[in-house]
Amino acid sequence: MAWPAHILRKSNRLTDTETIQNKFYPLYDDILNECFPRDQFSICPQYATTSAQAGDPCAIDFTITYVIEALDIDSVVFILEIKPPTYLHVLSARKSADAQIRSRFGDIAHLVKIPKLYAISAIGKRLCYYTFDMATRTIHPTHIADSTIYVQDTAPIERWDSNVVEPEGHDRFLAVVQEIQAMVNNL
Repeated sequence: MAWPAHILRKSNRLTDTETIQNKFYPLYDDILNECFPRDQFSICPQYATTSAQAGDPCAIDFTITYVIEALDIDSVVFILEIKPPTYLHVLSARKSADAQIRSRFGDIAHLVKIPKLYAISAIGKRLCYYTFDMATRTIHPTHIADSTIYVQDTAPIERWDSNVVEPEGHDRFLAVVQEIQAMVNNL
């Protein structure tokens, strides 16, 4: 299966050498609007965390790119963070993207009413899927500890193993959306 033509057209204009993450916002905005019906979900771009709302001087660093909320249960159900594709081959950039997602779970866990919160770190069109289990408070994939002696790849490139616009990536993304919708419907 594939995304609608307008999403594929937007994707085709984006290159793997793009350095500005904002150029990917329209693509992901369309994907999210395609998957999360407006009568059931609210798509919140530039979602401010508690640190941002408290007036932290680095507030922009505490703003989540996209948060999806379920209207009927008033709960965060999905997080998406976007970085430019040039981050993919830079170890420190992936490490930062990984740390950001893990931090987001802590920032908004108190707003989650479903059993499992999904988050995606999008580096260009490549996706790394994360889950936060509310019962056990565990994050998957497992954190890789850093080293003070060696250069340690704490966010291996292989974790960004899905291209959102390719058929497999499309299907995987939709499977996550369907799981989220099922969790919301079961509450």
